[in-house]
Amino acid sequence: MSTYWGLVKARGLEGTRRRVLSVGPYSLSVRGSALVGVIGMITAVLLVGIAIFMLGHAEGDVVEYAVDDSRAFYIAEGGLERARGYLAALELDDPNEDPVGTSFSGQVPGSGSYHVEVVEDVSGGSWLDAYEVISTGEKDGVLRQVKATVIAETFAMYSWFIESDGGGYSWFRSGERFEGPIHVNGDLRIDGDPWFGGHVRAAGGLTLKEGSNPTFLRGYELHVDPISLPTRAHVFATVKAAAHSGGLPLDPMGNKTYYEVLLGDPYVGAFSYQGYNEDGSNHGLGGWVDISGLNGAVWFGEDIYIEGTLDGQLTIGVDGSIHITDDILYAGSTPGNGPDPDCDDMLGLIAAGHAKGDIIIDYTIPNQNDCEVHGVMMALQKTLKAEDYQHHPLRGDFILYGGVFAEYAVHLAEYRDGVVSSGYGRDYHFDPRVASMPPPFFPFAGTFSIVTWEEVVPPEV
Repeated sequence: MSTYWGLVKARGLEGTRRRVLSVGPYSLSVRGSALVGVIGMITAVLLVGIAIFMLGHAEGDVVEYAVDDSRAFYIAEGGLERARGYLAALELDDPNEDPVGTSFSGQVPGSGSYHVEVVEDVSGGSWLDAYEVISTGEKDGVLRQVKATVIAETFAMYSWFIESDGGGYSWFRSGERFEGPIHVNGDLRIDGDPWFGGHVRAAGGLTLKEGSNPTFLRGYELHVDPISLPTRAHVFATVKAAAHSGGLPLDPMGNKTYYEVLLGDPYVGAFSYQGYNEDGSNHGLGGWVDISGLNGAVWFGEDIYIEGTLDGQLTIGVDGSIHITDDILYAGSTPGNGPDPDCDDMLGLIAAGHAKGDIIIDYTIPNQNDCEVHGVMMALQKTLKAEDYQHHPLRGDFILYGGVFAEYAVHLAEYRDGVVSSGYGRDYHFDPRVASMPPPFFPFAGTFSIVTWEEVVPPEV
């Protein structure tokens, strides 16, 4: 018996199974491989964590840049609006001032800034001011830039405008259609089912008579900011001044005098004028003028009585009232259907008298059976009215292709139970050409509209 088994027996371990731990070369290799695998996994997890951290940091930079980029764009747009406001104020305060080269900068809340420059006059020699404006917005080093062409808007953009608070005695009634934009500084007053094709704005509220059912194709706004008609001084500084520098100025003749104006006399494209005393005798100069030889502005220092056919573009300002004695039509038109598609005629009539500044549809024989007027008419001091509209039989319709502006009200008819009992029915049509071709030197409406817009790459970028 070997010594080993002797020891087993001596210790009473015989029959007991024993375990022997092998520590050979194969066992050491397995343990080393497992350790390497664990280290590899830890390294991979660390690398993924670092990558996620770096990606999150980069993503944060991208998001921050995108936010700054958007803010810079809106700051540039805000600078453009600032330029429109600046140009509007300048146009009202000093219409002859040249703003080209003007630049200004400003900060915005929450950091960021804008820089605006009026870079060019793009009116092309037209009397209607238009400018190219560039506005740059900056936010934390990010730049965005916009360029726009802005053009002065005139009151001709409205088809109906009443300035006085409450709108005088003006109501919109059954059967009436108003195709263009409307503004009243008082309440919007509805009696029946008038139809509105343009946007309607009122500084006051809405008054609806019982049973009224108006149609607003482009909606309406209430309690908007009121808008004032131009002042006499502004009309004098624009229309009268233009008449004295390239147009036709006719000065006052004396007490109780007036002018008769006949468009289209002695030929199409001209008009004649003659001064008269109250008793009908000649007073002052008379004559005629070719419209193509004028800059588009005519000024009379006395009341005028006007009718005829206009071939050309003209604004007639009067330091008094304007009496319409018969139809006033465009040469490029079809009576009863308004301007033809290729018509290039345009008329503005402004009654700017101080004590009297009305536009009056006289009760003449031609006007007793409809009266049609093509043009944009402004009664700066009081009303547009039909002479003695409360009396006499019905006179048909007052047919308008253009716009009406009155300081107080429009009085064309007497109504009983919502129906015209005397005077004229209203047959109004908007002339959309006024947006791009308003009457020469027609008063500024206090805004510049954007006609072209584009984003450009700033030179710094």
